Amino acid sequence: MEHWPDKERCRWQEAVYYYELGKFVQAKEKFRGILARMPSDGMAMYYVASCSFHLAQVDEAERLAREAVLHGADKEMSYALLGAICIEQKAYVEAEEWLLAALSENPNNAGLLAQYAYLMLQTGYEEKAKRLMAEAQRLGHDDETVLHYLYFFQRAYEQTDEQEETIRTCLTAGGNQADKLVKLGLLALDRHSYSAARHYFSRAYQLDPMNEALVQVLERLDQLIHPFSWPERLILRTGGAAVWWGLLMLLLLVLVKLQCHAFIGGTVLLSLLVCGYIWLIPFLYKWMCKKDRRG
Repeated sequence: MEHWPDKERCRWQEAVYYYELGKFVQAKEKFRGILARMPSDGMAMYYVASCSFHLAQVDEAERLAREAVLHGADKEMSYALLGAICIEQKAYVEAEEWLLAALSENPNNAGLLAQYAYLMLQTGYEEKAKRLMAEAQRLGHDDETVLHYLYFFQRAYEQTDEQEETIRTCLTAGGNQADKLVKLGLLALDRHSYSAARHYFSRAYQLDPMNEALVQVLERLDQLIHPFSWPERLILRTGGAAVWWGLLMLLLLVLVKLQCHAFIGGTVLLSLLVCGYIWLIPFLYKWMCKKDRRG
């Protein structure tokens, strides 16, 4: 890069700037421009692949990442990206191979160790996962990638207070602010604070308006916080549908055992009414939205 013309160097810096801000649509466009002028630039291929991955274009990301390796991209970065892609595709064996290859390039990469720890957690090797995450934290306690995977580690174990502390640490660091707001939104969801979750996801969307996943989340939250959805909110706050169905089956078994036929009929009828109401909520919500738009 030191031998590049000033104009080309500026283009590269601009592309990296967008990438580091988490504006992956703009970054991808800039890196594609660089790649059009230098088709064999492995690092430009890597960044286009990484942008595609963040934009949920996984197949394109995999193809470009493999090409990037062949064109001399940084092995450690490319192998780590391929590992992340394979995790997304649930190809866990290949994901481990890529991550181990990346770690062979740099065994002290704290972010890679955290990523590998999360893979082990997903595949059921909890003790190994905990050891790897502890080592990752020792090597880079304030590393943004370590904090990213630590947050999801803590979320898997429902460590709400620890999640909040991790997010606070994240917020003091630079990097992708939209991602941090999404984490705050997820934490609010875990606490069933749906209005607060919508606030955080809305702020994340303002920073990343091309993110279709955020649009879907906001639409779902708009429905969930609507007055019509109070039965669904109640069910979610009290353990979810699985808990309710389990309690209902237990209640029916007890009523059958006690031969309380009148109560059995009432319980079944109430259950059908609640289920029917929840099934109708999306249609009622859409009808209300249309009515409001018409004034």
